[in-house]
Amino acid sequence: GELGQEFGFIEVPVEVEYKLLNNKFGMSVIGGFSTLFLNNNEIYSISNGEKTLLGEATNIKNTSFSTNLGLGVYYNITKNINLNVEPTFKYQINTFDNTSGEFNPYFIGIYSGIKYKF
Repeated sequence: GELGQEFGFIEVPVEVEYKLLNNKFGMSVIGGFSTLFLNNNEIYSISNGEKTLLGEATNIKNTSFSTNLGLGVYYNITKNINLNVEPTFKYQINTFDNTSGEFNPYFIGIYSGIKYKF
C-alpha cells in the first residue's frame, strides 16, 4: 500500500507593485505578504486502488504566513488593456509545529493574465 497526504490553503495576499518601466513594454517589482488559512488536511492510505481516509496531520497550523517577491512583465495592448506575466517566489513562515529540523516550504509560481483598467 501507499500512504499519502494532501493539504491546501486559502491565500489572502497584500502586495505592493512598483513600476520600473512604464512604456509599451513594462516591468515592475512586486513585494508583500500573504495570510494562509488551512482548508484541506488529509492523510490517507491507498491499497488495491482504494483510498481510505486515516485522519489529519496535527503539526500543520490553521493560520500561517508567507513573504512574497516577484517580477512583473507586461505589454500594453491599449491604454486600458495589458497582458502580464509575473514570476513569483513565496516563502512560507510559521506553517508547521514539531518538525525534525527547520522546514519552511516555498513556492515558485508564474502568474499570467489579461488586465483591464476601468
